[in-house]
Amino acid sequence: MALVDYHNHTYLCGHASGTPDDYIKTAIDANLIEFGFSDHAPLPVGLREGITMKPQETELYLNLIEQKKEIYKDEIVIKIGFEVDFPLHESFDRRYLNDDRIDYIIGSCHFLGDWSFDHSDFIDEFDKRDIDEVYAEYYDNIKEIIQSGQINIIGHFDLIKKFGHRAKKNFKSDLENLAEIISKRDIAVEINTAGLRKPVNEIYPSSEIIEILFNKNVPITFGSDSHLPEEVAYMFHKAEELVKGIGYRKISGFSKQRYNIVL
Repeated sequence: MALVDYHNHTYLCGHASGTPDDYIKTAIDANLIEFGFSDHAPLPVGLREGITMKPQETELYLNLIEQKKEIYKDEIVIKIGFEVDFPLHESFDRRYLNDDRIDYIIGSCHFLGDWSFDHSDFIDEFDKRDIDEVYAEYYDNIKEIIQSGQINIIGHFDLIKKFGHRAKKNFKSDLENLAEIISKRDIAVEINTAGLRKPVNEIYPSSEIIEILFNKNVPITFGSDSHLPEEVAYMFHKAEELVKGIGYRKISGFSKQRYNIVL
């Protein structure tokens, strides 16, 4: 199974370290055939500090990665993307959603209202809420992302479990409904290994969700969600073993926001 890594960040987001070259060289050493940068699209003032680039840095980001595409073109295919939070904020110019330079958009949910639920500083909020209501709201946001018509990849599908909080309700029917909606669009779900570096110690999404996706013919792609060069392709052997065990044999890719099979 040929591997790609489409979810990688740069120093511009404010919480990643290393140069783009460091990440690319790690990807080459890992024998990846495609490597994509998808840094966080700009959030508004008050939300973006230490989390995303500033709106005026968007062109800097694109130009930087375009330069790397040219430099490394004989060694690896480099893709350009964004990780975008939904609902969309005015701080991210919507023209970029249709920019020819962009190969893919990852749609992610990091906020429930103004609650940054995946930030360790706000973990206590879980104790103040009904966990099933939290999961229901989260999956409603994922549904909105899917139906937006503006994304190519769904990022860390069940990020809500990051700190180990588990729903009491069985959400299988809800997940099957989401998978059914995804299957009718040219959208892939990323197999994100960052969860293995988090308290939950589990790939996003869970094996149970991946099985639902497989049964609904939902395409998948791979992402390490790296914020350090050494995290590129992190534990991909484990992710590959997992999806192959469920039945997947093909990995999806994107070029200029058009879906294709890498292998």
